[in-house]
Amino acid sequence: MNEIQKSILSECAARWFNNPAGITASDLARKFGISNEAARKEVELLCEAGYGKMNRDADFTELSFDVKNPQAGFISNPITTHVFFPSEQVLADAFYGSKLSRQNLPEYVVRLHLGAHQYGLVFFSEEVLSRYYEHPEFYEIEDSLSGGSIATTSEAGEDRHLYVRYGKCRLNTGRIAVSAVHKDLAHMGASEQRYWHAHEISAPSLDRTDDNFQRFLDRTYEGAWVEYSDPIRNLLTEVVGANSDLNPLPLFTRTENVHLRMPVEQTYKSYCDCASELYKVVGPDALSQPALKALLRDRFGLTQERFVHAESKRPLSSLQLLGLLESNLGVPDALNGPLKEVAKLRIEADHKILEPQVSNRSYSSDFAKLCSELKNGIAKIRSAFAR
Repeated sequence: MNEIQKSILSECAARWFNNPAGITASDLARKFGISNEAARKEVELLCEAGYGKMNRDADFTELSFDVKNPQAGFISNPITTHVFFPSEQVLADAFYGSKLSRQNLPEYVVRLHLGAHQYGLVFFSEEVLSRYYEHPEFYEIEDSLSGGSIATTSEAGEDRHLYVRYGKCRLNTGRIAVSAVHKDLAHMGASEQRYWHAHEISAPSLDRTDDNFQRFLDRTYEGAWVEYSDPIRNLLTEVVGANSDLNPLPLFTRTENVHLRMPVEQTYKSYCDCASELYKVVGPDALSQPALKALLRDRFGLTQERFVHAESKRPLSSLQLLGLLESNLGVPDALNGPLKEVAKLRIEADHKILEPQVSNRSYSSDFAKLCSELKNGIAKIRSAFAR
C-alpha cells in the first residue's frame, strides 16, 4: 500500500467506529485534497487487494451553500462515486491497535466496531424475555407470534433504560427463538447487553417454513404492511366484543390481566402458571352469573328452578350455567371445552409442586393454540346469539 491508501484505511476505520457505515470516495477526496476520480481509483485498488468492498458508481447529489451569497440558496451538484466498506480484518487491526480495545466496551458495541452489520440479526433463546415479563411495572411489552418490542416505562430507573424490537422464529427443534438487530442491541446499557449475550444462540437452525418469522422479516427489512398474530390480544378483543354484544349485562367481568403473558421460559411449570393467569380472564371467576341467568331467562324462557342442580339442590356453578347456555344455543362445549384444559393446567399450577425442567417442547406455541381455541369458542357463542 502507498501512503494515501494507508491513510484512507485509517480514516475509514476511525469513521466506522463513530458510525458503522460506508464512506464515499468523494468524502475521502475532500479529506485528503485529491479529486473524486483519484479517490475512486484508490478505493478500487484497495478492494482488489482485499482490504474492503464497495458499492460501485453510486449516484449522489451534493448540496452546497454560499454564505456570502445566501440569496442563491442551495446549489445541487450530481456526483457519481464509490462507497467503500473496510474489511473486518482492517477494522480488527485498527480496533485492537487503538484505545477502544482497552475500554471494556459492551459486547454488541464491540461487534459493530469489528464490522457487524447494523441490521444483522442475532438470535437468542426465548427465555431472554422473562426478565421483562417479571417486571410489568418497569417495562411495556408488545408481543405476538412474529415478534414485538420492549420499552421501559417512566417508572424505570436509568439503569433499566431499554428499547429493543425483536422477532420470533421457529427452530428446527420446534423451539422458538428471539432475534434482534445489532443496532438495537448496541444501544442497550452494558448490563442489558451482558444479559442478552448470556442467552445468545450461536448457530441456530431456522425452520424456513415459519410464516410468522417471514412476517417479521417483511416488516423489518421490506417495510411491508403486515399484521402480526397476537393470540392473547385476539382473545381479549373477543371478550370485549362479547360484552359489547350483550350490553348492558357483560358476560365477562374482566377484560384485562397485566400478568397474562406467553410462557417464554419453556418449562411445564411456566406453561401452567400462564394458564392460571389466562383462567382469571375467561374462567368461572370472570363469568357473570347474573348475565348468564338473564340470558337463559330472556332468550330461552328458563325459570329459576333450572338454575338449581336436580340432585344436589345446589345452585349451578358459573361453568354449569355456561354449559346450559351453550346447549341451548346449539354450540355445546364451544367455550367450556377449551376451558376444561385450562382448568386442568390451573390446578397443576396451584396445587402441585412442579419441577422447572426445561423441555424441547414449544410451550409458547401450545399456549397460543389454547388462546386461539378459547377465542374461537367465544366467537361461536357470539355467532349463535346473532342468529
